[in-house]
Amino acid sequence: MRSERVFTNLTCNQACVFCVSRRPVDERRFVATAAVQARIDAAVELGASELVLTGGEPTLRRDLPRLVAHAKARGTRSVVLETNAATLDRARAEALREAGLDVARVHLSGWGEALDEVTRDPGGFASSRAGLLALLDAGIAIEIAVAVVRSTLPLLPSLPSGLVALFEGRPMPRAISLAVPTRSPDERELLRYEEAGAAIVAFERAARGFGLPVKLAPGSGPPPCLLPARTRPLHIYSLSRGTAGGVVRPGHSHVAACDGCRVRDRCAGISDEYLARAPLGAIEPIRDDRARRRLSLISTVEEQVARELVTPNLYSDAEGARLPEEIIRVNFHCNQACRFCFVSTHLPTAGDEVVRAAIRSAAERGVKITLSGGEPTLHPRLVEFVRLARELGGRPVQLQTNAVRLDDAALALALHDAGVGEAFVSLHGSTAALSDAVTSAPGTFARTVVGLDHLHALEGLSLIINFVICESNLHDVPSFVRLVGARWPRAYLNVSFVAPSTDVVPRDRDLVPRYSDALPFLVEALREAEQLGLRVGGFDSMCGIPLCLVPSGAEGFFRAEALPPGFDGGEFVKASACERCALSGRCFGVRRGYAELHGTDELRAVPSR
Repeated sequence: MRSERVFTNLTCNQACVFCVSRRPVDERRFVATAAVQARIDAAVELGASELVLTGGEPTLRRDLPRLVAHAKARGTRSVVLETNAATLDRARAEALREAGLDVARVHLSGWGEALDEVTRDPGGFASSRAGLLALLDAGIAIEIAVAVVRSTLPLLPSLPSGLVALFEGRPMPRAISLAVPTRSPDERELLRYEEAGAAIVAFERAARGFGLPVKLAPGSGPPPCLLPARTRPLHIYSLSRGTAGGVVRPGHSHVAACDGCRVRDRCAGISDEYLARAPLGAIEPIRDDRARRRLSLISTVEEQVARELVTPNLYSDAEGARLPEEIIRVNFHCNQACRFCFVSTHLPTAGDEVVRAAIRSAAERGVKITLSGGEPTLHPRLVEFVRLARELGGRPVQLQTNAVRLDDAALALALHDAGVGEAFVSLHGSTAALSDAVTSAPGTFARTVVGLDHLHALEGLSLIINFVICESNLHDVPSFVRLVGARWPRAYLNVSFVAPSTDVVPRDRDLVPRYSDALPFLVEALREAEQLGLRVGGFDSMCGIPLCLVPSGAEGFFRAEALPPGFDGGEFVKASACERCALSGRCFGVRRGYAELHGTDELRAVPSR
């Protein structure tokens, strides 16, 4: 999607210490309504499908709704307003919504009255806060824009918690967009990329804990190679492939270290203004393919959201019957960051009405409805979505979750009462140290355990605990079985195998083990499960293992029906041995990503009986 910015005026009611756009007065010819409309027309003629009205402060204009309506009348798909929101009240916000405003990108570079010293607007923070509420009450989607400069560094840590408290019960911001300026009236405000990068990493981690998605603003540095290597939040970038090996944005350059980087063809390099002002620190180019995939935007954001919103699946019930299922992603962001996650967690939510439409469509076709994410419990409308799916679909809803937020017993009960009949909970280690390492989210193991306790106590709720076997936890499967048997004995344990399925999942041997390396631990785990009377399965799913490798004596753990031809969409491959296998029609085979890493020599033909 092509986005174009249109300046409506250059005056502003605030005077941020880092701002280079504000002017004390506007030229009449520049701010005349006809002149702004002409700039809108020009942007549309250039092919803009998203139009950003910016300033100065656009809300100083009385004709702003008229400009929004003009942009919509020209066929603009999305109109975004950049504002500090300090002059908005409910009436003005509703007028903007009625004119067609889609998104308000509110500049808020910290939380608390100390922000007034940065904006040099006494009372400005309180006014912006009130304006945010007016926009929310008018039903306008919100993004938060944050400038990372010297003066805002101490104000950033309290921003996520402040936003969550303000937005409670309302749709959360679609994203928090961080920008690191390279120009300022006061150069002391400008940060070196190493310092800004450390602040970005810390902020993203804190925001993730509150379920708030963070992204780096288009055109802003630092490039990913200048963030701390072991803690890079790669999902905050969305790099689109540009001219091979060339500079893809004016005013930026590649340096010598870029020559060996896997994302040179889609990274703009480093701002020339920054290069002129500050020496570069140590650069660690992106060399692994996993990082390249995590950083890259495959298509437009809208196309990716539409493609990943609904995933067709085959659901196996307790008797082994396969039912058509649709997994609907109510959001994409998550409060954990598992390396093997195949969801594009940097994507914004599709929007409430789009999610409702997906639920209605699935219900009309009579397929099983599963609500997922990202982490769906981060969505403030989840209970409403569950209730809609239950009422229209006519059967209990499955919820896929990490159960971190279900440490709140009231939320667990509300979801069950609304129609969640089955909870599919991911937990990937029997100890906090292992689980938190797999999820890259310290402290979440303890919360998931409490969430599982709450779900296990709900009468009539079917509880499935999903353990994804990867290289770092394959040895832990027996211990995990003992944990589940001791603490949640009525649960069903679903064993999955890390799936190098989409372009965002790394095809690394240190993540994806060979089946044969995991089998000894799986055999021991199944022996433990039998002794404990624990139900175990999942081997016959798309995230299971080839049925020929299911340990001897464990065949009773799967009773899968024949697969519909072509259901895998070409994702799986089979070996020559599969042609002679009695289970071939019931087995997916191996994923192409696995075959690329480890081949197919482990597969064998199971004779007919």
